[in-house]
Amino acid sequence: MIKKMEMDRERLSEVLTLSRIGLPEDQYQEVLDRVNDILRLCDKMQELAHEDVPPFEWDVKKAPARRADEPVRWTGRDLFLEEAPVRDGDFFRVPRIIALEDDGEGEE
Repeated sequence: MIKKMEMDRERLSEVLTLSRIGLPEDQYQEVLDRVNDILRLCDKMQELAHEDVPPFEWDVKKAPARRADEPVRWTGRDLFLEEAPVRDGDFFRVPRIIALEDDGEGEE
């Protein structure tokens, strides 16, 4: 029998820290409930009788036809860049979303 999966508050905090995701304390329980719902669904799927189900095989010969991969010159670059809220030459300027705590830089 497969052990049932469940996440507790401490493990959720560890996962959030490792993935550098900030989550307000008042949202912990909602996220924890959702994660545990997903884990319960995975547990149910583990219980399915799948021993007699053959593995999926992709028949390459029956695959849909694909178009030729040919380079095409795109002429909308300047028009696209004109729509940038903040532009830095030929690039979009976006706010920093990942910063080390000790790098001394804030939001741009």
